[in-house]
Amino acid sequence: MNNLLDYDDLKATLHVLNTDDTISSAHGILCGFACVKPELTLDDWLNEVLVSIDLNNLNEKSAHEALAQIFNGTLSQLNDATLDFQLLMADEDARLGEQANTLIEWCQGYLVGLGLQKISTTDEDALEMIKDISEISNLDADVVDSEQNAQDLFEIIEFVRMGVLLIQETLQPSKQDYISPETLH
Repeated sequence: MNNLLDYDDLKATLHVLNTDDTISSAHGILCGFACVKPELTLDDWLNEVLVSIDLNNLNEKSAHEALAQIFNGTLSQLNDATLDFQLLMADEDARLGEQANTLIEWCQGYLVGLGLQKISTTDEDALEMIKDISEISNLDADVVDSEQNAQDLFEIIEFVRMGVLLIQETLQPSKQDYISPETLH
């Protein structure tokens, strides 16, 4: 995702719109919502993260276009067979504390997105992953810059990334992997 648009640019872009969400939180909401709503539209997501938007205002129209790029890129990544999904958060050039904070914001947004629809699964792995993401969303972002902390944060980010793909696949199994029972006979 970070290769589509720069995190700092997106942070500034969202700031011009009427929202209380950060770009990481808004992306988390999108990802959670995409996991529970199969036919998610751009308007569904924007109605959750924006109070209003004036497309006659050039700054807001430009921000809307950037959000549409995020929306399309994210849905594409979530359905990518190569698992090329990325969380939209501060990159490795940012202070470790900022990276941790944006991960926490992302996880909080993801949980909000999941909660926008009723989750119907008894899959213990998916439910455990949701619980783990909830615990990560409550972590302390006050992290000292160190090589060990950077490695630990990288592992947590990777854990969340793969967990989201597991949850998404559990709640919306990909059609490409489906084999009809009639095919087996």
